Amino acid sequence: MQKMRITLLVATLGCFLIACGGSRFQMTPTHMEEVAAGKPISNTLIIVVVDDQEIRSIFENHFKKWLAAKGVEAIISIEVLPVQKGTQLEKSAIAEVIDRYENDSVLITHLVGFDEAEVFSRGEPEVYRTYYGFYRYSWGYSRWPVIISENVQFTLETCLYDTKSESLLWAGESQLTNPETTGKAIGKVVEAVMKELEKNELLPKTS
Repeated sequence: MQKMRITLLVATLGCFLIACGGSRFQMTPTHMEEVAAGKPISNTLIIVVVDDQEIRSIFENHFKKWLAAKGVEAIISIEVLPVQKGTQLEKSAIAEVIDRYENDSVLITHLVGFDEAEVFSRGEPEVYRTYYGFYRYSWGYSRWPVIISENVQFTLETCLYDTKSESLLWAGESQLTNPETTGKAIGKVVEAVMKELEKNELLPKTS
């Protein structure tokens, strides 16, 4: 398996800034496997790691709709990998779904941190080497925050993996400050991820 390369890009060159009143959103790509550029995915499994199953459903379905519009077939984990609150998915269960639906990729999103002055600290590079290693790392951050106050900031991370090699293709970090609602926060994250995947030609070209 090709050695994974995590490259932190200069934020001013690789981020989206969306301002609306007191809210702010920033998307920063943190990794792109050069050999994968121009090789679009066609069938992906979406896994949002959050213990709130309603949030999980909304998030995954939002990704699914965007991917469908881009010509990518998508399977959402909440429909094929149901879990009880506090229960972690086993690798064998994920692998069985990948085999059954012939997924060529896995898209995983999780909440990294939530605080009024959150300092984002990336995990060790080893946790990114395989999709299940990243999923297990993500499980430690599965609590979704309740947006009830101002001056709050939380960070999410999204990674796209190839299922055959289990290697990382793309990764990005989304940072939200004072999001108005959970729904708007999810919408901004998904839209920004799709734009990055499209920019790197990881999505099929549409006429």
